Amino acid sequence: MTARTMKKALRILLPGLFIFFQVYLVFIKDYQVLDYSRYINEFPQPLFGEDQQALKLGQTFRTSGPLARIDVMLGTYGGNPNGGSLQLGIYNDKQRLFLKNHPSEGVKDNQFHTFIIPSGKVPAGTYSLELKFFPGDKQDRLAVWTCQKDIYPYGDFYINGKKQPGDMTFRVYYRSTLWNAGNIWLEKIPSLWFSREWLIVGFVLVLLALNGMFYYCCKNAFGDQKPF
Repeated sequence: MTARTMKKALRILLPGLFIFFQVYLVFIKDYQVLDYSRYINEFPQPLFGEDQQALKLGQTFRTSGPLARIDVMLGTYGGNPNGGSLQLGIYNDKQRLFLKNHPSEGVKDNQFHTFIIPSGKVPAGTYSLELKFFPGDKQDRLAVWTCQKDIYPYGDFYINGKKQPGDMTFRVYYRSTLWNAGNIWLEKIPSLWFSREWLIVGFVLVLLALNGMFYYCCKNAFGDQKPF
């Protein structure tokens, strides 16, 4: 293959790969998308009651796609749990979809603790999560941070199955492509007749401009050199 032929091949191959890479990132690759971003931490609700009896804290929630992870803000009262486990269960009405014990040593005081949900376990829908704490030492204590006002519009907070005012301080993530996630967020835009259509047109124009610039750069870099 001559140098001239190689340059022509690269001039076609590189823009093609660039376009394929964009298609992969937008339409194929899965991402963890934050479903609801608003949260307030006002009051630490203990995961134990009188005589250190375990309490079951629950929160109903919704996810716009297959559930990827749940973050819950926890408190350790300034200490570090010495062993023990934190159990997360996810239920659809009375059916259990997911249950796992997580070591509590990794819990950080007044920070979000992440619970990863295996792919395919929990599809899009409305569910309830339940947290239980099994201490490894009698001195270990954990709490879930809560908001004392009902700020989460898609669910409620429960203690031992009884509805409480307010909500857990938590975040829900679901798996989605950028295109599908973008469509979900576009649906939340006020219903002006042109909003969705013009945003999509603008997105396509930006992509065309980027691809045009990339092709122009490739053409200049690998274009045939003309003699003087």
